[in-house]
Amino acid sequence: MASWPGGVARAVGALAMAAGAGAVLAVALTRASEASQEAAAFDAPAGLVLNYVEAGRAEAFESVTSRLHGALAGSGDARLRAQASGWRMYRAQQPGPDGNVLYVWLFDPAAPDADYSVAHLLGEAFPDEVQSLYETYVGAFGAGQSRIGMEPVAAPADDEF
Repeated sequence: MASWPGGVARAVGALAMAAGAGAVLAVALTRASEASQEAAAFDAPAGLVLNYVEAGRAEAFESVTSRLHGALAGSGDARLRAQASGWRMYRAQQPGPDGNVLYVWLFDPAAPDADYSVAHLLGEAFPDEVQSLYETYVGAFGAGQSRIGMEPVAAPADDEF
C-alpha cells in the first residue's frame, strides 16, 4: 500500500474496514444491473467501486472481471489500455453483509472522462459475447454496487500519529 499516492491507501483501508465491520457507508448502494448500465465516469483523480457479490457466484464474478481486465490491458485502443492500467482488484478476506463477498476495485489513476460501466467495457472488449458475459456478471451480485470518486489528501506528518 505504501506505493499508492496520497491518502488513497488510507481511504481503501478505512473503507474496507468499515464495510467489513458492517458499518453504514455514507454512499448509496445501487443494484448492479442499474449501476453497471449507466455511464460511469469518475469526476476525481481516483475511484473506488465496492461490489457485493453472492458467495456462491464469486468465482463467476472473478472470471468475468479478470477476463475483462485482461482484454482491456491487451487492447489496441490506448483509451482502454489506460483504463486497465490503473485498475486494481481486491477481495475482502472477511464475509460482508448477508455473507456477500466484498470486491473492491481501485482505479488509480482514473482515466479522465472514461466510461467505466461494465456493460460498456464488455461491449468494447467482447462484442460477440457481451450479452452472456453481462448476464453472468449481473447475476453474481448480492447487495449491489457502489461507486466512489476519490481525491488524494496530504499525508499526516509522522509526529501526528
